[in-house]
Amino acid sequence: MPHQSQAACMAIEDAAALGILFSGNHFTGDVFESLSIYESVRLPRATKVQAAAARASLNINERIGFSSNTDNPNYVVKSEQGKLTIEEMNA
Repeated sequence: MPHQSQAACMAIEDAAALGILFSGNHFTGDVFESLSIYESVRLPRATKVQAAAARASLNINERIGFSSNTDNPNYVVKSEQGKLTIEEMNA
């Protein structure tokens, strides 16, 4: 099920990354090489966003951006290192 509307955001980022990699300035003619670069750049970020959205479906404290609300006495996330902050989303 969709959570936090991140699928559309990831699709836009994917399209931008592919557009850059296959542009005249960067494309060398090797499709495999370009797709390998795309995967190495996009997979870690997309995986982290997907995992954060999945956690948020079970725990509202895991919502992207809200997970930085450490002053809330009910704040509990699975992992401080694994949470996805709004700063990371906007990077």
